[in-house]
Amino acid sequence: MTGYSYPADPAEAALRLFLGWFGPHYARSVAVNSATSDGAILTCDVSVGRRWSLAVTVLNTLAPDANLEWEAARAAVEQRLDTEGRPVALWVPRGARLPAGEPALSELVLSLAQARNLEDGRLELRRPVKLYFRRMDTAGSVVTAVGGLAAHWAQFTNRVPGSFQLNSAELFRLPASKEERDELAERIVLEAQQPDIDDTHVIPAEDCWTASELGSGQACVLGTPAPENDEWSSSLRRNLRRLLKEAAPGLSRPADARALVVLGAATYAEEEKLSWALRGMDPTLYAGYDILAVIADGALKPILQPHRQTLPWDAPLG
Repeated sequence: MTGYSYPADPAEAALRLFLGWFGPHYARSVAVNSATSDGAILTCDVSVGRRWSLAVTVLNTLAPDANLEWEAARAAVEQRLDTEGRPVALWVPRGARLPAGEPALSELVLSLAQARNLEDGRLELRRPVKLYFRRMDTAGSVVTAVGGLAAHWAQFTNRVPGSFQLNSAELFRLPASKEERDELAERIVLEAQQPDIDDTHVIPAEDCWTASELGSGQACVLGTPAPENDEWSSSLRRNLRRLLKEAAPGLSRPADARALVVLGAATYAEEEKLSWALRGMDPTLYAGYDILAVIADGALKPILQPHRQTLPWDAPLG
């Protein structure tokens, strides 16, 4: 832990994740020669296979949402993870609160120790939460939900005896397993059959966060305290355009190739808006990069890649 400062730089964690993908993808060794970051833009010179150079730029779109409370909580979690020897990138669902003291910090560490391996290499850690369920009217057959299950109300339609209210404000992210999601929905439907459901019933559930192993070094918490809203997409585009323009001078650095990595927030990797925002803006803003990738919820998605054997290290050795 010597030399670590808190909270950690999310752009540095994104760089480590990118290089963890890049090296195996091209079957080349990589080494960071130098890196500088102001928290929003990180620039890095990487040697590839000890013969070629790659200039990497990381844009951190999480930075504008950070506030003092969030950064203090990030620092507390990261320090605890480093003390436990767990160099991970912990991905927090949009709008979720971080534990700031005991016993919540210890419970988070325990949930990470018990995390399940997902097929894509990420970890899924479970945090116990409560759902609050109540019948509001005997007429109809619908569930009105707030919180993490708000988008799933339709699966209860015509399956419950009456009109119900489901408060899932403590739940931000469902498990990756479809079977587990369906099992939770079935428990809610069964709960609606109880004769005393006019009183609030508490249904236990699990909030499922993701984490990525970093291998070594400092742990990092990535996310935003800001929930998604109607203004968020437009603010993301504005922020991205600004960052791309500010990063443009870095394109003059000599290198055999250049890569752009964009880090952002998403409760679920498949719902990330970064690639959509990039494709919707002037492509000349990122035309100088050979590789373009986005990272959200622990998943790296290449958006732009040259054809194989185009980059110097990807061609057969002479």
